[in-house]
Amino acid sequence: REQGEVPLRPLPQPKELRFRLDERILSDIAHSEALYNRQAKDLQVVSLAFTAFGKLLIKQRGLHPDTYVQLALQLAYYRLHGRPGCCYETASTRKFYHGRTETMRPCTPEAVAWCRAMQEPSTLTGQRLELMLEAFDKHNRLMKDCENNKAGCDRHLLGLLLLAEDEGLPVPELFRDPSFTKSGGGGNFVLSTSLVGYTNTLGAVAPMVPHGYGFFYRIRDDRLVVSVTAWRSCPQTDGERLYHAFAAALHEMQCLALTRAARL
Repeated sequence: REQGEVPLRPLPQPKELRFRLDERILSDIAHSEALYNRQAKDLQVVSLAFTAFGKLLIKQRGLHPDTYVQLALQLAYYRLHGRPGCCYETASTRKFYHGRTETMRPCTPEAVAWCRAMQEPSTLTGQRLELMLEAFDKHNRLMKDCENNKAGCDRHLLGLLLLAEDEGLPVPELFRDPSFTKSGGGGNFVLSTSLVGYTNTLGAVAPMVPHGYGFFYRIRDDRLVVSVTAWRSCPQTDGERLYHAFAAALHEMQCLALTRAARL
């Protein structure tokens, strides 16, 4: 045995489990199957690859690829819906014992200010660039702080809510305030996003809310591959329209990045 190896403990042979299904359980199974099929038909899934550029070119411009994607998504949503989109992005806390994730909220004041400037025809290119770089800086700092357990409120607030429930206490007023829900609290983010990595792996997630989107993406050297989901039953959302607005935003950001490179 190699040094450091742990001997395997003997395991019992697997045994087949035979379940006794009564009429109630069979009825529940049929109901669950019908519910699943109905929701699956309602879910729009758009999986497309943006091949104009990827991680390499973004990094050549001195910008963080993940932040690049998130800001492009903010601009795409703002253009389609005329308002900022409260957004969930996964921040990994795996450096901590039993750590999993924290919620990073990309819809920062800096990101909103940049989106507004991009929609205002009178805003000069230089102003748009400066606002974009400020949004990049805020996003990068906030993500780092979330990963280092120095920022992020959602896991803490969830813990407080669960403690109140365990103690039989009324739901604290904070969680009943409309602004809490509108900001995405309680699983009400209109944009549910996650970077699934820099490899060939790709996943998808259903929207958190009826009027929301799921947006999973992977970043490759030469492309960005995304999976956008939306509920067909919601007339205000469309995964294909969001993707095309997102792709347009990627190109515009590259144009701004080129003006920055020309200054250096």
